[in-house]
Amino acid sequence: MKRLIFVNQAKGGVGKSILTFMLAEKYPDAIVLDLDDVSSTTMRQLSYRNPTLVRFLDPATKRIDRNVFLALFESVAKSGHELFVADLGASISDQLPKFFTLNSLAATVRLLHTNNIHLQLVCVVGGANVFNATMTYLQELVESTKGEIEIVVAQNGMFPCVRSQQDQLIEYVNERKIALVSFDLVEDKTERAMRNIENVLRDGQGLGQVDPFVSVYFEESVKNLNL
Repeated sequence: MKRLIFVNQAKGGVGKSILTFMLAEKYPDAIVLDLDDVSSTTMRQLSYRNPTLVRFLDPATKRIDRNVFLALFESVAKSGHELFVADLGASISDQLPKFFTLNSLAATVRLLHTNNIHLQLVCVVGGANVFNATMTYLQELVESTKGEIEIVVAQNGMFPCVRSQQDQLIEYVNERKIALVSFDLVEDKTERAMRNIENVLRDGQGLGQVDPFVSVYFEESVKNLNL
């Protein structure tokens, strides 16, 4: 079965592109897709992987173009590759629940099954001042998919939750039987480590092209990513 990962969250700046980078490093044979209509972050950070840019939004309606969306599934089905990782960006992520609500969810699910594609919606959630916005989007995504498409919540350690937020998140995913995984590009939050992160992401070279004394900051985090 082909596996298609959509990294999504309507709130910008919460780690979608970083998680996509980590997945690209973890799975070097994956095809990387950039579905972000606004930002070029993934194209820059993963330039060494030559991401495929896909424009989903209809210029007139600013909604997901159904024909383009379904054509992506057709391309995945016909491809000789098994794994695809896509950064949806904030604008496409925002429209995704609306797409499932306004179009036939059953028809989309049937198309995925017929073409032997497992679609996994990886929703990034963070704590602190981004918690409410990211949770609101998660709830909208869950309601729109009605349990018919797998959702995984990816909690970004760069935005740690306070105790009450963590309890609320765990209660929510447990009640709905949604998988919860954590990711954090580096545990070391010193100035030097953060500068190394910035440089690697900015240069778009990937960990294989940087000094081993720099890549060591990332390797364990990528290896332990449970996705």
